[in-house]
Amino acid sequence: MLQSDPDQLIEETRLDRLRGIQQSKNIGQYPDASHAASVLMKAVDDQLAGHPDITADPVLYHLAYRAFEALFTLHRALVTEQQEWA
Repeated sequence: MLQSDPDQLIEETRLDRLRGIQQSKNIGQYPDASHAASVLMKAVDDQLAGHPDITADPVLYHLAYRAFEALFTLHRALVTEQQEWA
């Protein structure tokens, strides 16, 4: 099974992306990001969790389910941030 990346690497990639975003002035786009998370949630649910090969395999289904949960948590956090900005 694939090991998760360490938190330090995740933070380094976040900071690299943030530098690029700050240069393009696209920061604070919560409605766009929450919409993207919603679209990806639907895709994970329909195309992955709903795929016969994944549904038939308990390990793969578990991973797809957790991916959906993570996107749902991200979507909820983005909506909350969006409401706080309003």
